[in-house]
Amino acid sequence: MRLVLTLLLLLATVAVVGYTHWQLVRQVRPLLQRALGHGLVVLVAAAFAWTVSATYMGAEEGGGLAAFLMAFGVAHMPPAIVLFLKQQEKQ
Repeated sequence: MRLVLTLLLLLATVAVVGYTHWQLVRQVRPLLQRALGHGLVVLVAAAFAWTVSATYMGAEEGGGLAAFLMAFGVAHMPPAIVLFLKQQEKQ
């Protein structure tokens, strides 16, 4: 059961990552600003994910990778929310 829950959470966080970067492409027109946005979000998310996964590296087999991917997705949540609200404001 724990594996199924982990896989569902991983799927959800990967979807958040995809949504965030898709919305950046749709909402930010200047190429330099868009590239900066992608880079900044990925850099912050990777730093957060690396810090979280360092704590759980020895937890279980594959636990460190799962922790990294989930933390990477969780770090994308605030920009995803902001981009979602900006999209709703335009409609």
